[in-house]
Amino acid sequence: MPSSVRCSSTPCLRTSSNRTNCWQRFPFPARRNHRRHFPTEGFMRHLKRATILVCALALVITGIAAAQQTAPQRGGTIVIALGADPETLNPGITTGYAVGAITVNVFSGLIRLGPRGEVLPQLATAWEVAPDGRTYTFRLRPNVRWHDGRALTAQDVKFSLEEIDGKFHGRFRLAWGSVESVTTPNAATVVIRMKQPFAPFLQMLDTFNAPILARHLFQGEDVPNTPRNLQPVGTGPYVFREWARGDRIVLERNPNYWEPVYADRLIFRIIPNAAQRTTALETGEVDVVTDFYLSKTDVPRLAQNKAIRVRHGQPIPALDFMFINTRRGALGNAKVRQALAFAINREQIVQQAMRGLARPARGPFGDGFRFAYTREGDFTRLYPYSPEKAAQLLQEAGVARDSLRLSMVYDAARAPLASAAQIIRDNLRQVGITVDLVPLERSVMIDRVYTKGDYDLTVQSFTSNTDPAIGYHRIYLTASPGQPFVNATGYSNPEVDRLLAQAAATADLEARAKVYAQVIQILARDVPTLILFDEIGIDAARTKLRNLWQGLDARDAWWLTWVAP
Repeated sequence: MPSSVRCSSTPCLRTSSNRTNCWQRFPFPARRNHRRHFPTEGFMRHLKRATILVCALALVITGIAAAQQTAPQRGGTIVIALGADPETLNPGITTGYAVGAITVNVFSGLIRLGPRGEVLPQLATAWEVAPDGRTYTFRLRPNVRWHDGRALTAQDVKFSLEEIDGKFHGRFRLAWGSVESVTTPNAATVVIRMKQPFAPFLQMLDTFNAPILARHLFQGEDVPNTPRNLQPVGTGPYVFREWARGDRIVLERNPNYWEPVYADRLIFRIIPNAAQRTTALETGEVDVVTDFYLSKTDVPRLAQNKAIRVRHGQPIPALDFMFINTRRGALGNAKVRQALAFAINREQIVQQAMRGLARPARGPFGDGFRFAYTREGDFTRLYPYSPEKAAQLLQEAGVARDSLRLSMVYDAARAPLASAAQIIRDNLRQVGITVDLVPLERSVMIDRVYTKGDYDLTVQSFTSNTDPAIGYHRIYLTASPGQPFVNATGYSNPEVDRLLAQAAATADLEARAKVYAQVIQILARDVPTLILFDEIGIDAARTKLRNLWQGLDARDAWWLTWVAP
């Protein structure tokens, strides 16, 4: 294997003895050095300083391994709490959290990511990557069928990448710009050729970023608006059965899936109120509340409940931002945006909104990617909490005290973000800025922020899997308006666009770090977003569930979880 990287259905990544050798051969840093991207030990040190809560969480977690050492059981139902209905059930046209939580069980990608970020087979059982990173060849799993009985072919993969994911998916579109062609030499082979390398391209071919959809259902359709988006037909471990809006979405086991699927069904319960989600978990009405919808206020109580296990330190880097609409009046002035950065007490947000289960973010790509951090661009150093400095900058920008009134839009179902919005409002009031809070149902929020751009400030959460190019570049790149979960601020800087493209195409981490240092310097000056905090993922589940969290994302791999008798 000297000329390319090869992985198969029994990949070298599965065993520790072979894993190092495979990483050394792999041409891109996102796989070879993935441990550098998940500095959970730093998060753990932060947690250990946080109070008795940490001890309680640690005691709970020590029992997880022992609790999961039971034989797999078929049958039963897993009930997962969501805060809102998804905006669609087509994962190829949005990166929305609830959409991904449901559809990762219905659809498949060419690969999937394991709990340590390792690349594992899914629709592809083997692949080869050319040494220059410009050609990817995938061998498809035989005898895979869509839930309607039709056979999966390489044409489905080609169609999905070209006509859906490459056009509409907020994250995959970035990688698609580096793709030259997708060809199908036969029904079981897909060859992707690149114009230039894209460092994390292989990791982007999972269900969350490049889901494979049925060509026979979507060809000729108006993809973003077709009714087929509400009746998903995939190849995944569960089959869609029911969507009762405002109440539940039901999936049932796919008897034809190639791996064991343990639970008979998954039910996603729609519970908009955070306190009610916690109560439902405590009473057993639901079995799981993942970090995105878990109230941090309730974590200490849950950690003391013997019927519930709490996991902290989910490995996916996640950041929470305050986006600033640079197209709106005074907010187009960088000095005003810098003033906002000085006016907001991010440590207060961490302690009060997140109950200490986060840390103030130091840069636009967070602490999850150490090569994408520079001390010179550290936001905690450049923008310490200083109402006095904020007032000075506002005066220099010609903004009189009490003359600026802004709207703050946020997802009403996200309790931590609601708390953060309230703290931001109070902070800005101290420097003479009035903020009107606008909590919205999630689909309405998405339309207002991303489609219409009708907001001044908004608080949002973003993740980036195994590489900053996967999820964070889209925040800063010049973008066409109206695309969900891409650049919502209207920020456009050709130099940032050029540098981010260069970073994505660069395999060497040291060279990449130098490029990111330039990007960070520009973003620290322009402040199109204020990075609020780095999340420490906290998930909670009933102890009757075994073999939990077998994917990199807490939403993934529910088919590998079983219900203990």
